Amino acid sequence: MNDTIPMVKCRKCEKMFPPNMKTSGHWLCPSCQAKNPNLKRHYRSVAILCILGLVATVFLVAVRFSKGGLNLGIFLLAGHGVLLLVTIVFVYKAKTPWTDGTVKALIWTVFGLALIFNVVLPFALSGRLDIPLIVIYAIVFGYLFWLNLQARKCTATEPPPPPKGEVS
Repeated sequence: MNDTIPMVKCRKCEKMFPPNMKTSGHWLCPSCQAKNPNLKRHYRSVAILCILGLVATVFLVAVRFSKGGLNLGIFLLAGHGVLLLVTIVFVYKAKTPWTDGTVKALIWTVFGLALIFNVVLPFALSGRLDIPLIVIYAIVFGYLFWLNLQARKCTATEPPPPPKGEVS
Protein backbone atom coordinates (compact mmCIF):
# COMPACT_ATOMS: atom_id res chain seq x y z
CA MET A 1 0.00 0.00 0.00
CA ASN A 2 1.26 3.45 -0.90
CA ASP A 3 1.48 5.58 2.26
CA THR A 4 3.08 8.63 0.68
CA ILE A 5 1.75 11.99 1.80
CA PRO A 6 -0.13 13.72 -1.04
CA MET A 7 1.28 17.05 -2.11
CA VAL A 8 -0.40 19.92 -3.92
CA LYS A 9 1.05 23.01 -5.53
CA CYS A 10 -0.13 26.41 -4.31
CA ARG A 11 -1.90 28.34 -7.05
CA LYS A 12 -0.34 31.62 -5.87
CA CYS A 13 3.28 30.93 -4.89
CA GLU A 14 3.55 27.51 -6.62
CA LYS A 15 5.29 25.92 -3.62
CA MET A 16 4.35 22.35 -2.82
CA PHE A 17 2.67 21.52 0.48
CA PRO A 18 0.76 18.63 2.07
CA PRO A 19 -2.95 19.52 2.24
CA ASN A 20 -5.07 18.91 5.31
CA MET A 21 -7.15 16.02 3.96
CA LYS A 22 -9.50 16.09 6.98
CA THR A 23 -10.70 19.67 6.59
CA SER A 24 -13.79 20.59 4.64
CA GLY A 25 -12.59 24.14 3.98
CA HIS A 26 -9.92 25.57 1.73
CA TRP A 27 -6.39 24.23 1.83
CA LEU A 28 -4.15 27.02 3.13
CA CYS A 29 -0.63 27.29 1.80
CA PRO A 30 1.83 27.36 4.71
CA SER A 31 4.15 29.69 2.76
CA CYS A 32 1.83 32.45 1.55
CA GLN A 33 -1.47 31.61 3.34
CA ALA A 34 -3.31 31.57 -0.01
CA LYS A 35 -6.57 29.67 -0.16
CA ASN A 36 -6.37 26.69 -2.49
CA PRO A 37 -9.43 24.67 -3.48
CA ASN A 38 -10.05 21.54 -1.45
CA LEU A 39 -9.92 19.15 -4.38
CA LYS A 40 -10.96 16.13 -2.33
CA ARG A 41 -14.14 17.91 -1.25
CA HIS A 42 -14.88 19.04 -4.81
CA TYR A 43 -14.47 15.52 -6.20
CA ARG A 44 -16.75 14.23 -3.44
CA SER A 45 -19.29 16.86 -4.55
CA VAL A 46 -19.15 15.36 -8.03
CA ALA A 47 -19.73 11.94 -6.44
CA ILE A 48 -22.81 13.36 -4.72
CA LEU A 49 -24.12 14.44 -8.14
CA CYS A 50 -23.52 10.85 -9.26
CA ILE A 51 -25.48 9.58 -6.23
CA LEU A 52 -28.39 11.84 -7.19
CA GLY A 53 -28.14 10.55 -10.75
CA LEU A 54 -28.14 6.96 -9.49
CA VAL A 55 -31.30 7.58 -7.43
CA ALA A 56 -33.00 9.15 -10.47
CA THR A 57 -31.85 6.27 -12.67
CA VAL A 58 -33.21 3.62 -10.28
CA PHE A 59 -36.51 5.51 -10.15
CA LEU A 60 -36.68 5.75 -13.98
CA VAL A 61 -35.87 2.05 -14.38
CA ALA A 62 -38.65 1.14 -11.95
CA VAL A 63 -41.22 3.40 -13.64
CA ARG A 64 -40.34 2.38 -17.20
CA PHE A 65 -40.19 -1.30 -16.31
CA SER A 66 -43.64 -1.17 -14.69
CA LYS A 67 -45.09 0.58 -17.76
CA GLY A 68 -43.43 -1.27 -20.62
CA GLY A 69 -41.53 -4.25 -19.32
CA LEU A 70 -37.98 -5.07 -20.24
CA ASN A 71 -36.60 -3.27 -23.32
CA LEU A 72 -33.43 -1.70 -24.68
CA GLY A 73 -34.06 1.57 -22.81
CA ILE A 74 -34.16 -0.30 -19.49
CA PHE A 75 -30.85 -1.99 -20.27
CA LEU A 76 -29.24 1.34 -21.22
CA LEU A 77 -30.51 2.97 -18.02
CA ALA A 78 -29.36 0.02 -15.91
CA GLY A 79 -25.92 0.13 -17.55
CA HIS A 80 -25.68 3.85 -16.85
CA GLY A 81 -26.68 3.14 -13.23
CA VAL A 82 -23.86 0.62 -12.90
CA LEU A 83 -21.42 3.16 -14.39
CA LEU A 84 -22.64 5.75 -11.87
CA LEU A 85 -22.14 3.30 -9.01
CA VAL A 86 -18.61 2.42 -10.17
CA THR A 87 -17.76 6.13 -10.45
CA ILE A 88 -19.05 6.81 -6.92
CA VAL A 89 -16.96 3.96 -5.49
CA PHE A 90 -13.81 5.04 -7.35
CA VAL A 91 -14.13 8.68 -6.24
CA TYR A 92 -14.62 7.76 -2.58
CA LYS A 93 -11.86 5.10 -2.57
CA ALA A 94 -9.24 7.31 -4.25
CA LYS A 95 -6.85 8.96 -1.82
CA THR A 96 -6.18 11.76 -4.31
CA PRO A 97 -8.98 11.65 -6.90
CA TRP A 98 -7.65 14.75 -8.69
CA THR A 99 -4.56 12.77 -9.79
CA ASP A 100 -6.38 9.52 -10.61
CA GLY A 101 -6.84 9.18 -14.36
CA THR A 102 -9.45 6.45 -13.93
CA VAL A 103 -11.59 8.67 -11.70
CA LYS A 104 -11.38 11.54 -14.18
CA ALA A 105 -12.24 9.29 -17.13
CA LEU A 106 -15.21 7.80 -15.28
CA ILE A 107 -16.56 11.24 -14.34
CA TRP A 108 -16.32 12.58 -17.89
CA THR A 109 -17.83 9.36 -19.28
CA VAL A 110 -20.77 9.43 -16.87
CA PHE A 111 -21.64 13.06 -17.49
CA GLY A 112 -20.97 12.84 -21.23
CA LEU A 113 -23.32 9.88 -21.58
CA ALA A 114 -25.93 11.61 -19.43
CA LEU A 115 -25.78 14.65 -21.72
CA ILE A 116 -26.12 12.46 -24.80
CA PHE A 117 -29.01 10.40 -23.41
CA ASN A 118 -30.92 13.31 -21.86
CA VAL A 119 -30.33 16.20 -24.27
CA VAL A 120 -28.76 15.16 -27.57
CA LEU A 121 -30.79 12.01 -28.33
CA PRO A 122 -34.21 13.51 -27.49
CA PHE A 123 -33.38 16.48 -29.73
CA ALA A 124 -32.06 14.29 -32.55
CA LEU A 125 -34.95 11.82 -32.42
CA SER A 126 -37.92 14.09 -31.79
CA GLY A 127 -36.68 17.66 -32.06
CA ARG A 128 -37.50 18.20 -28.38
CA LEU A 129 -35.33 20.67 -26.46
CA ASP A 130 -35.48 20.50 -22.67
CA ILE A 131 -34.23 23.95 -21.63
CA PRO A 132 -34.06 23.23 -17.85
CA LEU A 133 -31.87 20.17 -18.52
CA ILE A 134 -29.67 22.18 -20.86
CA VAL A 135 -29.17 24.81 -18.14
CA ILE A 136 -28.40 22.12 -15.53
CA TYR A 137 -25.85 20.42 -17.81
CA ALA A 138 -24.27 23.78 -18.68
CA ILE A 139 -23.75 24.44 -14.96
CA VAL A 140 -22.46 20.91 -14.28
CA PHE A 141 -20.06 20.92 -17.22
CA GLY A 142 -18.86 24.42 -16.28
CA TYR A 143 -18.10 23.07 -12.80
CA LEU A 144 -16.33 20.00 -14.24
CA PHE A 145 -14.16 22.17 -16.51
CA TRP A 146 -13.34 24.47 -13.57
CA LEU A 147 -12.48 21.47 -11.37
CA ASN A 148 -10.27 19.98 -14.08
CA LEU A 149 -8.44 23.30 -14.45
CA GLN A 150 -7.93 23.57 -10.67
CA ALA A 151 -6.66 19.99 -10.51
CA ARG A 152 -4.13 20.75 -13.25
CA LYS A 153 -2.97 23.94 -11.51
CA CYS A 154 -2.64 22.30 -8.10
CA THR A 155 -1.23 18.92 -9.08
CA ALA A 156 2.30 18.66 -7.82
CA THR A 157 4.67 17.24 -10.34
CA GLU A 158 7.44 15.06 -9.05
CA PRO A 159 10.95 16.27 -9.78
CA PRO A 160 12.76 14.20 -12.40
CA PRO A 161 15.00 11.46 -11.06
CA PRO A 162 18.68 12.38 -10.80
CA PRO A 163 20.90 11.27 -13.68
CA LYS A 164 22.57 7.90 -13.29
CA GLY A 165 25.74 8.06 -11.29
CA GLU A 166 24.63 11.08 -9.23
CA VAL A 167 23.45 10.75 -5.68
CA SER A 168 20.77 13.10 -4.45
